[in-house]
Amino acid sequence: MEESLTSKSEEETLFRPVSDLMGMYFSVKDYQRGYKWGAKEILELLNDINEHDINHGKYCLQPVIVRENGKETELIDGQQRITSIYLILTYLNNSLHNIYSISYETREESKEFLSNTILELNQFAENKLSWEDFIRSEAYRKYDNVDVYHFYTVYSEIVQWFDEKNDESFKKYFLNKLLNTVHIIWYDIDKSNNFSKLNIFAEAVFTNLNAGKIPLTSSELIKALFILDTQNKNSKEVAKLKSTELALEWDQIENKLHDDSFWFFICDNDKYNSAATRIDFLIDIVNKRDVKRNDELFSYRIYEKRFKEKAYLDWMEIKNTYNKLIEWFDNKEIYHFVGFLIVSGIKSLNQILSQSKGISKAEFNNSLKESVKSEFKRTRKDDSNLDYLIYDLDCLDYQESRKECEKVLLLLNILYYVNNLSDNKFPFELYKNETWSVEHINPQNPRDFETVAVINKWLLTNKLYYQKNTGRYESILNQIAIVSGYFERIKSDDKRKLADLKMEKEKLDEFDSLFVAITTDLDLHGISNLALLDKNSNSKLGNKGFLEKRELILQFDKEGKYITTDGKEKKVFIPVCTKNVFAKIYTSDKDSLIDSFFGKNDMKAYYRFIETQLMPFFTK
Repeated sequence: MEESLTSKSEEETLFRPVSDLMGMYFSVKDYQRGYKWGAKEILELLNDINEHDINHGKYCLQPVIVRENGKETELIDGQQRITSIYLILTYLNNSLHNIYSISYETREESKEFLSNTILELNQFAENKLSWEDFIRSEAYRKYDNVDVYHFYTVYSEIVQWFDEKNDESFKKYFLNKLLNTVHIIWYDIDKSNNFSKLNIFAEAVFTNLNAGKIPLTSSELIKALFILDTQNKNSKEVAKLKSTELALEWDQIENKLHDDSFWFFICDNDKYNSAATRIDFLIDIVNKRDVKRNDELFSYRIYEKRFKEKAYLDWMEIKNTYNKLIEWFDNKEIYHFVGFLIVSGIKSLNQILSQSKGISKAEFNNSLKESVKSEFKRTRKDDSNLDYLIYDLDCLDYQESRKECEKVLLLLNILYYVNNLSDNKFPFELYKNETWSVEHINPQNPRDFETVAVINKWLLTNKLYYQKNTGRYESILNQIAIVSGYFERIKSDDKRKLADLKMEKEKLDEFDSLFVAITTDLDLHGISNLALLDKNSNSKLGNKGFLEKRELILQFDKEGKYITTDGKEKKVFIPVCTKNVFAKIYTSDKDSLIDSFFGKNDMKAYYRFIETQLMPFFTK
């Protein structure tokens, strides 16, 4: 990049302070979506501007793409930012004069509200009245539309944010900072020298102006390149049409990527979750960026090089990739198998996209299943240097292969939705927003039980099971009689922990021997005693007995939440197979159904269910 090509005036027209916008008339054409910012976005902007050190120079917002036509400036891209700044300026000036104006052509009421009524919100916002209170008023009922709802929400947050500061001098300081320190990267698509400026300052934007909480993204610069390319290669009227079409399609894709049910189905890298714009992920996927290399401008450089060489900038490649992902999202089987491969880390999205090339949808679906089979055929060396299948259901063990247990249980829950006739989908967004663990259905270690009373109850429930098979389990029954006899000599409702009893070593050895015998017999660490649960719910269950766990799990599932120790609500997602196994849905033996514990018959039935569901992925 040759910095000598750029004059001081060119830099000033690329980075325009908010004060330069005063007196301008912005129009938002009817092809645009409405205003969509909410509390989260406006608070991030206010806090970010507030925390910016003016000694560090400009605070720069993402690019705004416009077409200046006489007194009117058409906002092709950037209406969310320009409108939000307008709302802040309106509040700080307490006037609609001496700032700029915005006309929304999408809805006449939105235009009228911004031009005439916005200041009347102060009385509502200061009293923290709701949107329903506002539109209930006869004078404002006509403003009941989605644009004004977002104007109201954002303006109320602005008022409350400044009220918390409770300082008039702070308002004046913030206004001066907003007008003179906050800058906008400004692109007029009818100006021929835009690219030279963009080309020269792209590096500066990222190295010097990208330190805030609302960072600039590579896609913002790429979008400008695409629009400038359209401008250069078409007549003015055609360029206008194509530019607005591109901006609209870009906006639609970005909106869909913010639908978490779609986003968490495709996103294979958490770094993009907090990005200001999610389309960067899609663009980086198309350009096969290696995210391990910390090069935020990787994809931008590719398009910049093509632009300089007057080569074709392929928007359709991005659009077609997006459309393919939408097709996968709408196909029940493909959705679930792609989601499983990505969320379990077996394959990346780029690998799956390559896998889909040149084959039909049915062939692609089959190839996804083959990918799952390949994973389930993986082997590992045992202590004797012999190969064994790491996903063999008989080999899976909580202590030795917890990750594999989790993948098997995840697939089991996903297959419930694949095989169900309804159109319901496994919610990958709920799965990926939690940390997951493997929960023991039967408690794994009686030493950790909360009280002696719980330990004794656990022994008695197991005793009932073993008494039905006295010939086979005489040794275990004798051990239970010895240990439970000791516990029964103390209070059956004893609230002390085991350690509080200060048992003699001989008694502790007897207890541990019994524990090992029952654990070994029931295979408590095997897959037939394991279920998938998020870590928060798991910790909430603690080391309780089966009935207590079941009661809590069914309660969590019914309410979709639980209350934490500090009184806060915590949303919870109970996987359907976890709920079913605790409800003994898979148990067919009538006697076992009414047992107060998860016995061997229950475990066998659960094992058969898992085996039946996963059998297609273990066969050749």
